[in-house]
Amino acid sequence: MAGCVLLLQGLALLLLFHQAELSVFVPATSANQVLLRWKRAGSYILEELFEGNLEKECYEEICVHEEAREVFEDDEATRAFWREYRASPAPVPRALRAGPVPWLQTNVTQRGRMGASTSATRGRRPTCAAAPRAISWPRTEGRVLPTCACGVLTSQHVKTPDSSRLRPPSFPWQVKLTDSQGKDFCGGALIQEGFVLTTARCSLLHRNISVKLSPAGPGEAPRMARVRRAHVHLRYDAELGQNDISLLELERPVHCPGWGLPVCIPERDFAEQVLVPGTGGVLSSWTINGTNLGDTLTTLPVTQVAGEECGQALNVTVTTRTCCERGSAAAGRWVPGSVVTREHEGTWFLTGLLGSSPLPQEQAAAVLVTKVSRYALWFRQTMKGPGLGQRAGHEVGLGVGMWRKPDPTAQLSREAALLDRR
Repeated sequence: MAGCVLLLQGLALLLLFHQAELSVFVPATSANQVLLRWKRAGSYILEELFEGNLEKECYEEICVHEEAREVFEDDEATRAFWREYRASPAPVPRALRAGPVPWLQTNVTQRGRMGASTSATRGRRPTCAAAPRAISWPRTEGRVLPTCACGVLTSQHVKTPDSSRLRPPSFPWQVKLTDSQGKDFCGGALIQEGFVLTTARCSLLHRNISVKLSPAGPGEAPRMARVRRAHVHLRYDAELGQNDISLLELERPVHCPGWGLPVCIPERDFAEQVLVPGTGGVLSSWTINGTNLGDTLTTLPVTQVAGEECGQALNVTVTTRTCCERGSAAAGRWVPGSVVTREHEGTWFLTGLLGSSPLPQEQAAAVLVTKVSRYALWFRQTMKGPGLGQRAGHEVGLGVGMWRKPDPTAQLSREAALLDRR
């Protein structure tokens, strides 16, 4: 008898829960009367069977290059639309255009940090990332940019006609790596106030590494910054030279503009669809004289060549993360960690990193470089960790997911394993 009573009580509870669910969720017919405008994207079961809609794909939402190509079905028309579409501010959905809606984009603050912001970009230089699925580069004519906006050269860095014969162009983001004996052995580039980009092999050559920054002015000695930690890419293959990339975390931030200026890092779509096809690059660094690095920064105009042509010329395999840059003439043997930069509307972007290639580069006009834009997500995750910016109370990253603190023992084990493989 007691068992029957318990069974009846259980059934009563189930009925109560069922009634509660019915009272919480509104029927579909009632909900559709409230939500008068429903999202067209994804409203069809097989949306791929219908023709592309430009208004829906690119104006109500933010589209990518492939979606625009499906609409126009023509390469020339797509490129013409893409140049105009990406040169304008990030499109705001029409349902939100009734009032002032701030752009959601990534800004570089006055100290050269990258950080997500939804505020208007007055006095800031926006990077190429406006939203997770798209890129935009709002035009900035008439806008006063901060002195330390990434990739923006000031008057002291730009050559004048009178001084062009006396000194090469100055790129304040270029640095030298120095060992404990004070000898320079590799190059690199400052991409944030606390991080230097270089090759994985260079960062593993010595235990104690310092960064030699650009001099503050003519005749001044370069400043030194000690490296706290080397963040080597986890998929670096020393034998094949794949993912030959590393971030050096500095012990103290670089004071801009006196100690150096970071260069901007482009997002992948912006680099491959707009930046690289439309502009020539500049290969810059120091050349190797015997076993020593030269004292003068060397520059060489370069253009990107097709992967098949590059593979035949250098007898290498060009992957999706590498490309070839060719100059008008060979300029000696470039030091590992040399960089290729490109200028877009007054801002310089880093597009290529020269690895530790054993090729006889002094006899070749083309060089194989790593596509820096392919590692933008890894840069965000690494620089967002509990490092320099977090201790100073600043948000360093671009708002990318959760980042777990690395295990120092595991990091040392990975680096030791890489050294053993070499």
